[in-house]
Amino acid sequence: REPSTEPSRMPSPRELKSEEELVRTPDGTREFLTFEIPLNDSGSAGLGVSVKGNRSKENHADLGIFVKSIINGGAASKDGRLRVNDQLVAVNSESLLGKTNQEAMETLRRSMSTEGNTLEIGRA
Repeated sequence: REPSTEPSRMPSPRELKSEEELVRTPDGTREFLTFEIPLNDSGSAGLGVSVKGNRSKENHADLGIFVKSIINGGAASKDGRLRVNDQLVAVNSESLLGKTNQEAMETLRRSMSTEGNTLEIGRA
């Protein structure tokens, strides 16, 4: 069989193996994944997630933005990789860590108006 002269095509998000996207914290308790979720074909549904900000019960410090639910018909639902309780760590390479929940939500809203969003999520 002769080698193909066609350029290799990038695998679609569903073809990527989770091991290729997976980075574990040094203690192995948490995964960090980065992937692009295309917004095209989702119409006005956009990314299609409901998010929530979590706070510490002891000192009321903001603990980050988490996926509360995934809306059918949105880009995240069609893509299939985002899960309820995933923490949104960064969007389009802009970290959400260290921001107040309000600042993180504003960053998320601002970035969702562009095509080809890259999300970095934390998963316990």
